Order: sequence, then structure tokens, then C-alpha cells
Amino acid sequence: MARKSRFNNMHQSTVITNFECLCGIYSRLSVEDGDDEEQNSIGNQKKIVLDFLKDHPEIKVVGFYSDNGYTGMNYNRPDFKRMINDLGSGLINCVIIKDISRLGRHFILTSEYVESIFPEMNVRLISVNDDYDSSNEEADSTALTLPLKMVMNDYYVKDISRKIRGSINAKIDDGCYLPSSGSIPYGYLRNPESNTFDIDKVAAPVVKRIFEMKSSGQSINAICKSLNLEGIPSPGKLRYIRGITVNPKYENAIWVRKTVRKILSDIVYLGNRIHGRVKRDKVGLEKKRRSEDEWIIISNAHPAIITQELFDSVQMIIAEEEKKRANFDERAPVKTDSRDIFRDKLYCMDCGSRLIGQKGCARPTSKLPSRVYYNCRMYIDSQHIKCSNHYVNQTLILEKVEKLLEQQVRLAIDMEQFIDEIKSNPYISGHLAGHEKKLIEIRTKRKNMESKIEQLLVDLTDRIIDREEYSQMKAKYSAQYDAILLDESRTFSEIKKLDMAIVSSSKWIQSIKRFHKLPAIDREIVELLIDKIYVSGNKEIKIILNYADPFKELLGYLEEIGVMKDAV
Repeated sequence: MARKSRFNNMHQSTVITNFECLCGIYSRLSVEDGDDEEQNSIGNQKKIVLDFLKDHPEIKVVGFYSDNGYTGMNYNRPDFKRMINDLGSGLINCVIIKDISRLGRHFILTSEYVESIFPEMNVRLISVNDDYDSSNEEADSTALTLPLKMVMNDYYVKDISRKIRGSINAKIDDGCYLPSSGSIPYGYLRNPESNTFDIDKVAAPVVKRIFEMKSSGQSINAICKSLNLEGIPSPGKLRYIRGITVNPKYENAIWVRKTVRKILSDIVYLGNRIHGRVKRDKVGLEKKRRSEDEWIIISNAHPAIITQELFDSVQMIIAEEEKKRANFDERAPVKTDSRDIFRDKLYCMDCGSRLIGQKGCARPTSKLPSRVYYNCRMYIDSQHIKCSNHYVNQTLILEKVEKLLEQQVRLAIDMEQFIDEIKSNPYISGHLAGHEKKLIEIRTKRKNMESKIEQLLVDLTDRIIDREEYSQMKAKYSAQYDAILLDESRTFSEIKKLDMAIVSSSKWIQSIKRFHKLPAIDREIVELLIDKIYVSGNKEIKIILNYADPFKELLGYLEEIGVMKDAV
């Protein structure tokens, strides 16, 4: 009776899925991991997964995704969302994690992804330490234990949260001065020994001066301008100079209205410690800013920088200004507002700062319509000290974007016809047929080599050959077998190369065609197609598309096989 080879079956399965399983490795770490932080480190998670993949050559790693410092109780994590986008676009079709807690600790949300979302997207999920692979025929039996693990993960993080919150509340009740969970207020330095703040001799005089300038009647814009002209480091720049932050965006940070307004309204400068300005109702929910009556305020927690009289004087001035603004005549509304459409897309071509959108609202008696315009944030925030005026009406930007996208529509139509011609090109069809024939021959060689390797074991068992001959012959056959597998993978990849190139181009074509059907430009199409828009001081507009060269892969393939001219 013919003997059935497990070795043969294993490699048949491998080749069938070769280059079809494109995986993303996802890792996550947060403070909820407690004592297991070292074991669950991002590097350790990747190592476990990569060790697992050594025995699975059929799985190709396409991307790494990691969220460091994000709770597992919700899925609003930057790299997790990036991974979901890549799954939706087809860049990857498999997710591999160290264990199910890395995906998430929220029982309901994690179950939703494992049992509904991933299966509906035809996504393969592998959890290494849980011995779970959704593509395995026995996955259902393994999955029986996953809900229990999810429940335990959910309970674990909630229990940790309750203990931490209870400890914090107990210390507050005892009058302990807890260190701030965020950055130290400008004007103070942390005193770690007594868990309080000390006066910052460099910044505290600036805080006092800001209050005095406002008390004397100066506007917030005037205060910003004076501080910037004198070269006084802003809070962000001071932290950068001191090495507290290394983010380069703070290297040239300037005084802006938002920073000064925050200082002028903060009771921390009266010596008060405030807890609970921002907190979540329960673990897993987003933090929310709380009203002042919900704050926990500890008086005389640290030295005051300003007096109560000065603080009250400034608050009265601010209240009067707000009262005056409330009585201003209502301006004519803006008919078209593009600020949400171009959010985080417009940049200054000269200094690289974002352009901020503002409304120029005409008075009811004005003959000019209200409008939305953009200008350089650096120019506005510095009170016209830095950069230059980049004023541009939204109408000009909309016209430029619409004109460019119309050009892209015409190009997409031409390329769609071009792709149809490629698919029917006889030379390309013959080229692919040659590779398909070669693949059949390689697979025949592989099966023959698998039979030889299997027969070696039979010959050793029947004592036709001895152990030394077996080892020598197996080493020889294994080397030949590995070469055949490599040749098979390359040939299979060559057959799929055209399909992948066409898919890449087709995604762009379909995106452009969607825009063509829209009544007007909207946020979705801008997000999909446009990376950045740069505006210069003389209103020159440069648009950078997400698809810089959507046909590079396709044209590169045609050039590679030497049929670029014949294809068209």
C-alpha cells in the first residue's frame, strides 16, 4: 500500500499560500501591564512573533505596528488604526500578536474584532502564546478559551485602575501633595522630595509680568508681541532648551495667544494645587475636561507667584472684554467654509508652519461678502514678527485643487483603457504563460524531491543505507529542495507581479473616479488623495498628492519584461 507523506502535505499547503499571507505584526504596551512591563516590552513581543515566523516561511511580514503607552481598553490607538487602514486597502491580510491582551483588554471590543470584524474582512488572526490561528481548522476549539482570557484581561485592567484611583484619592484626603501627572506649570519646578512645586527663578518673573501687563490694560496680542520681540523663551522653547522635551517643533516655539490666556486664567499661580481638571468616568472611556466645581483644589500647596488681588483684577478685565464681545453686532455668515475640508493639509511654503483658516466676517451693512481665508500660523502667532503674510482666499485654493483633480480624472480614464490593453496584450499573455508552465515543472521537481527525501527514511529503516549515508544524502537533497522552493517562490511571485501592479494602479483610478461623481470637493476625497498643500507668500500653490506616481509599479513591470512599447 502506498505510504502517505505528512512531509509532502505540509509543503503543498505552504506553496499554495505562498505570498498570499501578508502579515502585520502588532504590539502594544501601557502602564496597565504593571510588573509584566519588561516581559511585554515592544521588543520582546516582536521577538516572540519573529521566532514563531521562522517556522512559517509562507507568511510574509509586510509591516510592524506598535502602540507604546496606550491602554488596551479602547481601540483609539494611532498604529492600530493605521493597521486597520492597511487591512482595508489590502496591503496586509493577516495580523499576528504575542497574545490576545496585546490586541486589547476590553472584553466586548476585543471579541468584536476577533469574532466579527476580522472574519468579515477575511483577515487571518494569529495569537502566538494562545496557540490560536483563525485559519486553522481546529481554531474553533482553541477559540473557546479566548473569551475567558479576554474577560480576565478586562477584569485585570479595571482592577488595577480601581486600586490606583483608590490610592490617589486616599492621598488627596490625607492632604498629600501629589506630583502632577502632566507637565509642570510654567513658572514652577518639581520638588520630588516633598511632592510639590518650587519657584522657577527664570520663568516665575515672566508669569508675574504677564499678569501685570494684562492688569495695566494691554491686550493678549500685545503681550505676545512684547515677549517675542524681547526673545523671552516661551514655555515650550524653555522646556526644549532645558532638555525636558526633545521634540524639534519646540526649538523655535513662540508666545501665542492660547499660552498667555491659559496662564492668565490658572489659579495654580495663587499657590493652589488642582486635581481632576481632566479625567475619565471609568477605565476604557476617553478623558474629559471637567467643570471647575468638580475640581479638587488644595490651597497653599506651593509658593504663590502672584497675589489674589492681582489675579482678581485680571479676571475682571477679561470678563469685561468678553462682555463687550458678546454685544458686538452679528456679522454676515460665511456661505462656504472650507476649513474642515482642508484641516491639517495647508502649510506655509516658506517656514513650514501650518496655515490657519479664519473667517473674515463682514458687518451687516458691508457690501463685501464674508469669507474664509488662510494665513501662516507663525506669522499670525508672532504678531507679524516672523515669516511673512501668506493671505490666501479659500476660493483660490478650491479652484486649484479642483483643477488638479480634474486633470487626474482625465489621466485615470486614459490609464483605465491602458490597463485593458495590457490585459489583452499577446506578448504579456505569452510571458505569463511561460512562467506558469515553469511553475508546473518546478512543482513536479519539488514533489519528486520530496519523494526522494521520504524514501531515504524508508531505506534507513529497512537498513538499505546506514546512518552516515542517510545524513549525507539528506543534506544533499535538502539543499536541492531549498533551491527548488526558492525558485518556486520567485516564479510564483513573477506570475503575481502584474496582478499586484494592476491592483495598485486600479485603487488610485477608483479613488479618482469617486471624486468625479461628487457634486463638490469634500473632506473624504481630500484625505484620500492629497498629502499636503503648500502656499507661498506670492500665493503660489503646490499640491502634493498621496499617489505621487500611481503607475510606477505597473510601468516598471512592463519595462522590466521589455514590452513597454508593445504594451501600448
